[in-house]
Amino acid sequence: MKAVVISGGTATNSLVHLFSSIYSHVTYALPISDNGGSTSEIIRVIGGPAIGDIRSRVIRLIPDVDESTRAMRALLSYRLPDGTEEAKVEWNRIVDGTHRLWNGVESQYKEMIRPFFIHIHVEFLKRSRPGREFRFERASIGNLFLTGARLFCGSLDSAIELLCKITMVPSNVCVLPALNTNFSHHISAVLENGTEITGQSQISHPSADPFLYAAQNNFEDANLPFSHPALSVSQLKFSKTKILPLESPIRRIFYINPYGQEIHPKISPRVAIGLESADAVVYSIGSLYTSLIPVVSLQGFAQSVQNCLIKILILNGEHDRESNGMNAEEHVNKIVEACQYSLTDEVSIRPWTDFVTDLVHMTEPAGIPVDTVSLEARGIRCHRVPHAPGQTSVYDLPGLEQTILHIMSEKH
Repeated sequence: MKAVVISGGTATNSLVHLFSSIYSHVTYALPISDNGGSTSEIIRVIGGPAIGDIRSRVIRLIPDVDESTRAMRALLSYRLPDGTEEAKVEWNRIVDGTHRLWNGVESQYKEMIRPFFIHIHVEFLKRSRPGREFRFERASIGNLFLTGARLFCGSLDSAIELLCKITMVPSNVCVLPALNTNFSHHISAVLENGTEITGQSQISHPSADPFLYAAQNNFEDANLPFSHPALSVSQLKFSKTKILPLESPIRRIFYINPYGQEIHPKISPRVAIGLESADAVVYSIGSLYTSLIPVVSLQGFAQSVQNCLIKILILNGEHDRESNGMNAEEHVNKIVEACQYSLTDEVSIRPWTDFVTDLVHMTEPAGIPVDTVSLEARGIRCHRVPHAPGQTSVYDLPGLEQTILHIMSEKH
């Protein structure tokens, strides 16, 4: 059986082995709108799509084959230190091949990976101007590899394929960006009180140390000069812990152009093909508004998913900054609204089961009420899974696997 898993990065990483055990082929469709962390620096200086979630997923999928694959995983998952000078020194050692992280990487793989570090390093030097140099602190080495490969190949899809081949990611697993593009794409949120927040990181985990480049110098960077002011604010240093809730619930999420105007980009053709041939579509755990909806709302998503018989939403185990106070039915409704939004040329309202057929939730989700009677009245089947022992917001993985297998067997 084939599945397309819609998700962001960190949360679903814990489920990749589960999905591979259930499905013979898994396609991961990931958003490219996260402008936080070291990605914000790459976008500022180099431009291009955000690849942090993609890098995170590929690294989690690297098999534990031998010492070389383990060493490559350690290299590509490494982050440079916080200190500016220390980060530069470590980066230079990685580029020239003398850093300790190269220990254990077989020479043929080292000489395939290192040229892309050299390539991106040269691009940083070419773009360097006083006051606007690339900030290496906290930089993800995997992000730098993917960016160098994308620039060399001229294609993000090709860069991802190259990374997967080098690191021996199984051929029955595919990692795809939701948008087929070499350009930056950003999202905005409108809150119920009318406030608009621009930029994914500003929505979900705003930086504790914002730095407004436009106010610091007059030099050019990869953002167009007329870009929305919020897109010129660095989101390099952020934390996903101790974040205050939003001032008001989110009404909706949408893509914007550099002026801040709403646009309707199309889903990647490869993702669309995967959806059309899938036995199941899984809306996986993660941020509802910044991991799922940036994929689901893309033009063409709903048309591609309409013939799939099984569409499973795995409910989060607890609230986050974006979904604070929402119940399970509201989670489903937002997915349905985003799917309906993707049907840009259609005004009729579709039934919820066109887009979500099954809801999987924990026996006692932390703070997320589940009204099974109301959901089942709309035709959505609800399935309870126990939480992991001693972890009230984490699924019991054997229980989750059995539940999904049960859903698949009943539908077939």
